Amino acid sequence: MNPRKIAVLIISVLGIISAEHAQAQSSVTLYGVLDEFVGYQSSKTGGKSQSLVALGNNGELTSRWGLRGSEDLGGGYRAIFDLENGFDPGTGSMQNAYRFFDRQAWVGIASPYGDVRLGRQNTPMFAWSGNLDAFSAATYGSGFNNFANWQARVDNDIAYISPKFYGTQVELHYSVGGEAGDTAGNAVYQAAVQSNVGPVYLALAYLNAANPTNSVRVQEAMAGANYDYGWGKIYFGFFRANDIISSTTGNALANPAGKYNPATGVVGNVAGNYHNTYSFSADYHINPFFSIGAGYAFITDSSSLDNTAREFSAIVNYDLSKATRLYAVVSRLNNSNTAAYKMTGASITTGSFLTPGAGQSETGAQIGIRHMF
Repeated sequence: MNPRKIAVLIISVLGIISAEHAQAQSSVTLYGVLDEFVGYQSSKTGGKSQSLVALGNNGELTSRWGLRGSEDLGGGYRAIFDLENGFDPGTGSMQNAYRFFDRQAWVGIASPYGDVRLGRQNTPMFAWSGNLDAFSAATYGSGFNNFANWQARVDNDIAYISPKFYGTQVELHYSVGGEAGDTAGNAVYQAAVQSNVGPVYLALAYLNAANPTNSVRVQEAMAGANYDYGWGKIYFGFFRANDIISSTTGNALANPAGKYNPATGVVGNVAGNYHNTYSFSADYHINPFFSIGAGYAFITDSSSLDNTAREFSAIVNYDLSKATRLYAVVSRLNNSNTAAYKMTGASITTGSFLTPGAGQSETGAQIGIRHMF
């Protein structure tokens, strides 16, 4: 054989081997969720009884698609990233019109000593809240979600996620505020720890966010646990925040650029005024595919408004497969004084829910399907 042809053949074979090796060391995964439900709500608004029947989305999980990647750098180090877009499967529109990757968009390095990630990221409060609630901190039935106004995501976030040691993992976050001459203005600080030892899971998270001038601070704390008794779990969730001093809703705080800004919106942030949310729930697995659950949650208000509320709920889940679930929820939410908390689900869009009038109660029911890929 001609030596030149031999050289070309060797180079070609080496190229194929190199490409296969590179492919084996790198991966990009497409993943997502589709969640649609038929929902019913009834309440009094403007002094009139109203009801709503809607085809809604994001009842149990927010519909999304994402790309998750990893590249082996050797020595136990990997380059990692996650890009995640939320959307409305009912209309095909984006969940957030002014962001493409509105849920997550970060890149980082994973190592034996933990992960360092940079970009828009989920907060530990949001990521772990579903571990503290039989309703996965979603659906009409989750009083924990309906009352507690935790920050879900933060922009420009620098995060360290430790490796697990004895079932325990720590997260530290600092979101760069971007204010000239001031590292504290518009910055968000977070610290969190979760632990899973035997049948017991524990979680604790804290968030402190400043407005651009660092003159007002939002403070949030979440704590809770679950206990696996063999046939299901018992859950407890607690959330405390000074960012919900409002007679209208539990989710009224302005959220520009993915961060809380107490200087804007309809909320009056008064030092010392806090809301405390308490959630108690449990589920029971009749078989590996079929489970039932129930819960009770309430919120207290330390402000002069004394806007308290409580909610009773039940849920049924039936797994058709590992990827597909049917769910049904019934719930009753009672507002006191001028409170107007509403049933919101995971991330329900406008037109899929009713906002009660001041002090009015609300009844809700859902039947939905959730598919993961």
